[in-house]
Amino acid sequence: MNRRVVLGALSGVVGATAGCLGGAGREDDTEFELVDPVYAVDDPPDVAVEGDTVRIEGTVRYASSSCGTAELVYDGYERFQRRVDVLVVAADAVDDADGCTDDLVDTGYRAVVSLPENARRVAATEHHAFGDAYSAAVDPTD
Repeated sequence: MNRRVVLGALSGVVGATAGCLGGAGREDDTEFELVDPVYAVDDPPDVAVEGDTVRIEGTVRYASSSCGTAELVYDGYERFQRRVDVLVVAADAVDDADGCTDDLVDTGYRAVVSLPENARRVAATEHHAFGDAYSAAVDPTD
């Protein structure tokens, strides 16, 4: 059997079904802002369903007040599991790290996500500087 023909056929099948299994980016349906921290840095995100939206609040620790920030890097809906996933991370705010301060910063954030009608789970995760991560999930049907 010709291995290239088999691999070519498999890649076509995988490519054709990828959209059926994966999620869709939802960044256009999300409001994200940095706010004064209300929660402790080691608290999990606060996830609350409010009608047809979900409010997610938390605090992220990042390194360098002059070169770091907190960013919403993923907001997606996984259709197969009917799950909304939100990921907020400590991120670099500049490309050149030569002039960065050597301090830690805790900053609050708020994300408001539109909730798909059939969603049955909302999961929020924070990734902090130095690898700390905190997560929370809710069932919007409760």
